[in-house]
Amino acid sequence: AFDEVTDARPVSALRPAQPVVTLASDTIVDAAKTLVAKRSAASLVTASDGSLSGILTATDMTRRVVAKDVDLRTSVADVMTCNPKCVTMMDSAMDALMLMVENRFRHLPVLDVDGSVVGLLDIAKCLNAVIDKLELFQRKGTNRTEHTIQQVIGEQGAKGTQAEVLRLL
Repeated sequence: AFDEVTDARPVSALRPAQPVVTLASDTIVDAAKTLVAKRSAASLVTASDGSLSGILTATDMTRRVVAKDVDLRTSVADVMTCNPKCVTMMDSAMDALMLMVENRFRHLPVLDVDGSVVGLLDIAKCLNAVIDKLELFQRKGTNRTEHTIQQVIGEQGAKGTQAEVLRLL
């Protein structure tokens, strides 16, 4: 599950979850019911033609619905995050993690090579991959945490902000 040239794990190796999908024309209450039924914190919002319109997250519900006392019969399109940033299955998992950390995203839509939405990546999967890698290095006999972090940074090709985020983790 590594690119032979860059030795970087692709997003596909993180096995993005099957997305919960809501129509932009659905009401907020219907979207909330769907999120609860699917036990999900985010839903991809599609237009009637199936194209990606946005993403609706628990944060959107808190900040744009509850905090502003919006009528629950309002359409999802009025409270969703429009034009979300996306990653592809072949993008670097490290790049996806950095995009999430730098922009404070917890979820990213995942696209296939044709641009169709095929999954939803949760930051927990990215962080678990980093933690697994650190644990693997430690099991191999590397006792010094800083040395282990430097190995992960070097292996994943992290630079600048990316390296700093890993050190903070």
